Amino acid sequence: MSILLASQCRAARAMLGLSQKDLAQLAEVGSRTLADFETGTRSPHHRTLKAIRHTLEAAGILFIGEEDNLGPGVRLNSNEHPALMSDMEQHAPDLQHELSPGAFR
Repeated sequence: MSILLASQCRAARAMLGLSQKDLAQLAEVGSRTLADFETGTRSPHHRTLKAIRHTLEAAGILFIGEEDNLGPGVRLNSNEHPALMSDMEQHAPDLQHELSPGAFR
């Protein structure tokens, strides 16, 4: 598997609310390099992909490898993303009610 797929990069950026310029600055890579990577115009060096992936992981992204018939993906690590945790705690009573055993009868 590749270190990072363009689709994973775009999805992770969207989850974090980062622009291409923001991510490029945080990862210390060229913004044109990142833009070209995400559109499939360029294949960055291995070290560049590692820098982008490390930056996204440090921001709370978990990369998911291919499993069974499912392709690779990304998700937020709620333990490292305080905004997500507070949002989940705020809606927890609603979720508990919706997920109670009698909720689907």
